[in-house]
Amino acid sequence: MRVPYPASAFALEGKPDWIRQRLSTWHGIYGPFFEWRKDFPDTRPEAVRDFENMVHGYWGTILSVDDSVGRLVAHLKASGQFENTVIVFMGDNGLLEGEHGMVDKRTMHDPSIRIPILVSGPGLPSGKVVQKQVLTTDLAPSLLELCRAPALEYIQGRSWVKLANRGDSKWRTSWFYEYNYEKQFPYTPNVRGIRTDDWKFIRYPHGDGSPDKHLEELYDLRNDPGELHNLADSPKHARTRTKLEKQLASLLAAEGLTPETDRMPLDEGIKAQLPDQNIR
Repeated sequence: MRVPYPASAFALEGKPDWIRQRLSTWHGIYGPFFEWRKDFPDTRPEAVRDFENMVHGYWGTILSVDDSVGRLVAHLKASGQFENTVIVFMGDNGLLEGEHGMVDKRTMHDPSIRIPILVSGPGLPSGKVVQKQVLTTDLAPSLLELCRAPALEYIQGRSWVKLANRGDSKWRTSWFYEYNYEKQFPYTPNVRGIRTDDWKFIRYPHGDGSPDKHLEELYDLRNDPGELHNLADSPKHARTRTKLEKQLASLLAAEGLTPETDRMPLDEGIKAQLPDQNIR
């Protein structure tokens, strides 16, 4: 099966320079994961061969997980435990497969942060799809409620049991994302950003309190779900940007992360070296 590059793979105009700098690194589509030609962009069949192999391999991995879940469900049904079991099928992160010229994860672009979450079991509706922003931190309080366990005094996240069953008018409409630069994987800057139902704003703090050294990103997700058009420098959207900047600061402060207390490593820039062999 042919696997073409995603639409955003080469749509890097107006994006921060660090994204282009990452193209030939361990986390870029021209990196050492593949035997790339260097005449960018090259979409000839022989040039995309290894990209297709990577995607096929990833699909095979996911299929094996799906098959294993199927065997587990069959065992639960055969042993009479299925009706009393909550099953959660999800991932810990999304995976960039060529989008924005990247592979792997860590960035705040939607292919990196969006994951599936499929849940079945007692106390939950069947066949219902909920289009709200649910986070991985919501899993623990949700399972505690489903198991009728005592709620913890403090826990990050919120239970989605009410949301799943009858809706929740007070459910979140925004949340913040954070990532800290890793010296062993120096291919992504520090990230602090906010995603709402309709917008996303991303900034890249340098780590020492000085002004950000990377261009910010602002996306109108309703009209540009592929995040192709960065509106961060658009005068037309300056008011939206300012509003999101303030909202991001408020969300961070609610978790004790102010400019004075939000500690992060110094962004030492995008580097070409491979990760240590022991952590690959």
